[in-house]
Amino acid sequence: MNSLTKMKNTAQKNKYIYHTRGVCPPEIHFKINSGTIEDIRFVGGGCSGNAQLVTRLLEGKPVAEVLESLVGIDCRNGTSCSDQLASALHEVNKGQLHSAESFRVANDASPKRRIGLIGAIEGKADIVDKLIQHIQASNVETFYWLGNLTGDSIQNQDVIKALRKQKIIALQGERDWQYARSKEEKGMPPINQSQRDWLFRLPQVLSFQLDQRKGMAFFGDFIQSLPDYSDFEPFALEINMVCGLADFMQDETVFPALEAMLPQIQTDIVLFSQTQKWGHWQVGGKDFISVGPASDDDKIYWGILEADSETIHFKVMDAEVEGGQYE
Repeated sequence: MNSLTKMKNTAQKNKYIYHTRGVCPPEIHFKINSGTIEDIRFVGGGCSGNAQLVTRLLEGKPVAEVLESLVGIDCRNGTSCSDQLASALHEVNKGQLHSAESFRVANDASPKRRIGLIGAIEGKADIVDKLIQHIQASNVETFYWLGNLTGDSIQNQDVIKALRKQKIIALQGERDWQYARSKEEKGMPPINQSQRDWLFRLPQVLSFQLDQRKGMAFFGDFIQSLPDYSDFEPFALEINMVCGLADFMQDETVFPALEAMLPQIQTDIVLFSQTQKWGHWQVGGKDFISVGPASDDDKIYWGILEADSETIHFKVMDAEVEGGQYE
């Protein structure tokens, strides 16, 4: 059963993201379920040990009881992480803090004419600088990293350091999500809590604009397995169509059904990266692009997406080959 027929919807959202003031972690994530607080996480800074202790002590307790314990605790700047959580709960009770979307979407609102695309780099820090140099030499206006920044590599931490330093637009891949939740496969190289938090805060979906065309990008179907995934979110239909109906565009027999559904979406370009293959399909006036791996054997790859007045062009670039090849 594909994801279009086996729909996963959240009847009532209960996940919240609170942007803190005056404390080290910039965000507090939590859920409220039948009046109790769950899945608390202080993200992006502060004392990890204290945060974990607070989380364990409060997990599953009624909100009213939690508020009695937290209000007025001072650490610095007249507040504390605990006090900020109390503020978040008060805002929920007053209806001032709205529930979060089931997956995180970033918006690159400035229209572009020429965009660089990088697929799974999987912890290969030694190719990051080379990729950036080649892409910047191609006169792109910006470039996106489409998930699985980490892999079975002892260089994972170096990759994250490099991307954070460059302030690059990057999406979360399935491996990154595993690391973010401290649920990576057994034996995977460790990374520190700060880097896990950085991966945790990465968007799962990117909205962008290529000339007059609207585009969206995501890694793959792990998004559909997120705890609160809802089919009613913006871009969920695109994700469901590509992952479930068309099997990442590998099943051309369903293209007529896909084309019939396309008027329901507002996106003109859909990018995805899970298949580890490069590809470009045009269906019903929409462009679907699979972004392949960043490296294969001794070669380094990236893509260029560009627009003219009538159409878009997608080009796979090879660091060892001048000019690239259009797909």
